[in-house]
Amino acid sequence: MTRTTIAFLGQCQTSGYRGVPADVAFPQICRRVLEARRPDTRVDVVIEEYQHPSELPHATGRVLRARPHVVVLEVVGWLAVKSGAAVDLSKLPRGIRSAYDRARHFRRVTNYISAKIPEATQLIHRVQTNAHALAGGLLRPLLPRYPRPTLAEYESFVDGAVAQIQERSETTVVVQGPGAPNLALEARGIPTNMPERYREVEQMARRVAETRGALYVDRWSTITPRFFLPGSIKPQAEGHTVWGNLLAEELLAAGLV
Repeated sequence: MTRTTIAFLGQCQTSGYRGVPADVAFPQICRRVLEARRPDTRVDVVIEEYQHPSELPHATGRVLRARPHVVVLEVVGWLAVKSGAAVDLSKLPRGIRSAYDRARHFRRVTNYISAKIPEATQLIHRVQTNAHALAGGLLRPLLPRYPRPTLAEYESFVDGAVAQIQERSETTVVVQGPGAPNLALEARGIPTNMPERYREVEQMARRVAETRGALYVDRWSTITPRFFLPGSIKPQAEGHTVWGNLLAEELLAAGLV
């Protein structure tokens, strides 16, 4: 039996959220497809979240300690939804930042437990969701006050993470671009040029992958009418199934598994 480790750098889409527990998020779908197609291979999944591009250097360093064979770096379009970028969490007051960090650490630990004890997944997911709801409640009123990175800054951090991973000769990096946005959203504050902003993020991710010679997984055209949770930019379970199968096929076609 061959063992291979695939690490994921991403947001909640990699680790699950309300309505999509970790065991049906796309990394676990990808794992199951790979193991079905390669019965002599056991795939171990490692997930490390980053919520702001400035966290990528440290998140990448943590994920490389697991000595993965493949690192999948997820570039997301949600940065383009509000003012074109995400809030720099490092600029938040210490108390708020600490509450968020504790919730994020709890998510990492519980994801590990869920992978080892599948029957505990549902209970853990309920507790985990409540923890992040608490942290999100603390953050939400503060978000408009703190700086957001430009697309160029996001690109510089993505490029740096890819270069950092490629320093490990035994590790291959894969860049995943965002899918197209949910055009059915009617929330206030959503810019009218949201598709263009998402497309800029997609082009940025593709550009970094091509410049660095990394495999690029194009998810732009994967969106269907039933892809998103109602009123959300987050995929529902069917969307994660699409993304998990797509990633597995790309990894197999590239000979990475």
